[in-house]
Amino acid sequence: MDQTLLTILGIPVTGFGAACALAMLWCLVGAALWCRQTGTGYGPFIRLTVLALPMAWLCSRLFFVLANCTYYLTTLSNPALALRFWDGGYSVTGALAGLLLAALLAEKWTKLLRGRLLDAVGYGAPLGLMLLCLMERGTGLGLGRPISGVLAFLGVSDGMGDMVHPVYLYQAVMAGALFIILTVWMCRRGWELPSGDLCLTSLTLLGCAQVILESLRNDGHMVVHFVRIQQVVYLLMVLAALLVCSRRLAKRGGMKKSRQLLLWLFALLLVGVGVVMEFRVDRGSLKLLYYSVMTLCMALLGAMTLICRRRAEGLKKA
Repeated sequence: MDQTLLTILGIPVTGFGAACALAMLWCLVGAALWCRQTGTGYGPFIRLTVLALPMAWLCSRLFFVLANCTYYLTTLSNPALALRFWDGGYSVTGALAGLLLAALLAEKWTKLLRGRLLDAVGYGAPLGLMLLCLMERGTGLGLGRPISGVLAFLGVSDGMGDMVHPVYLYQAVMAGALFIILTVWMCRRGWELPSGDLCLTSLTLLGCAQVILESLRNDGHMVVHFVRIQQVVYLLMVLAALLVCSRRLAKRGGMKKSRQLLLWLFALLLVGVGVVMEFRVDRGSLKLLYYSVMTLCMALLGAMTLICRRRAEGLKKA
């Protein structure tokens, strides 16, 4: 269990709460690096920070409360208890949504080109996520399904005698790897990319990976009946990126309406197969097969998005 470090005005501050604040700091450090390398400027970053802190906190709490509304309405029979934010209960996807919203508002505030500060958030988000996931160790969060076979050496105890997947570690490694990939990519591009493209790429890769990793979780966080809310949000994030990239490509004459229709029919087919595999994971015995098919579906979905982005960029240059 997470221990209280100190109390401020009667509100407890836990170790994990402090880690969340530090993760936000790392995210903003990544955003500051992006602003510096791209010449975006100090002023826009400060305005992003001013908006990001309250928006990320508010949306993170809001997503959690909405996902657990029946708990407050039925189990506790007191919706007002949702306002007791110091009791805990937050959402990573909600925090990310708050950061993206803050970036959009800051862009309007500073009259920056659309996507400039979104790219800053897309660059810094994996850095913050990496630290946050690492700090889930020992909190009861980030624990996955039982582990056995050749991967048994990775297992950690769930506190009840079973060895389970350390999903928090998988997610931290994934986020760190994504940050390195984005950094190498931008260095090779001379930190020059159409506004918004880095954000779209980051959300696509992050979303595809998280859909799989969230499926491994078994900690009950933001699960309504059998639906993992954060997994659904990450999937919607990938589909939103695909929508933006495919529309860009179509507007620049790189895709006919018939091909757009085929693209989305195939995308929905991939989503459908992935959903079926998610149900099979919970009920069937061939879990390696189910996860392999699910991973293939997300890889194809991500590849389609990135190909559309790249082709749209090429047509813009032409």
